[in-house]
Amino acid sequence: MSAKLNRAVRCTAAVLAVIAVGAGATACDSGSSSKAGASSSSKTGSHEAGSKEAGSKIKETAAKGSRTDAVNIASTSARATTAQSKRCHTGELRYTWGGPHGSAPDMEADHQQMATIKLTNSGGRTCTLKGFPGVRLISKSGVAWDLRRSSDTPSKITLKPGEDTAMASMNILPVPSAMEGAKRFKVSKVLLTPPDETTHVTLKWPYGGSLLDQSGATRPGTFVNIISVG
Repeated sequence: MSAKLNRAVRCTAAVLAVIAVGAGATACDSGSSSKAGASSSSKTGSHEAGSKEAGSKIKETAAKGSRTDAVNIASTSARATTAQSKRCHTGELRYTWGGPHGSAPDMEADHQQMATIKLTNSGGRTCTLKGFPGVRLISKSGVAWDLRRSSDTPSKITLKPGEDTAMASMNILPVPSAMEGAKRFKVSKVLLTPPDETTHVTLKWPYGGSLLDQSGATRPGTFVNIISVG
């Protein structure tokens, strides 16, 4: 078999092999086989190196945040921005003491009472509330008491402009004035921060009396509840 015929046979076999693996066409000349192999090997090595580098970056990002954050930062950021734009901000709400029908806690009771703050949407848009408000009690002497949360599960509440159906409430444990020996916390004002907000409003405590001071207790009788429908 002549040299040209041998070269043609080898070239045809090479083309068929390349097509079989989906690598595409290659030129058929006396040096094409070795050049194509070198090019393919180079591209494969480059692809593997790029994949390893990308994988390392994803692992680094995932170590800093969640897997979702690592692979879809833009959409996660968009979801956070959307949630922020829908929630009720501190300055969009009006805060009024008093439960249903203007009820108030009995500060001379020897058992738990309820103190409630009605939240009114005073803004020009519909917004939502979900979760626990932050509540800090300030005593007449300036001592602060950050209330613990109840074990209730929050649900979302939607407020249209002007609606006042949302309530922030606290279970409180008063100390009757005649009771002796109890450590008392005389509330002067309440700092309330709506869920997911970082700014608070300061409300004057309107009920007088004293609470049993359990500011260091694991399970105090005075605690804050979820935002609920009143």
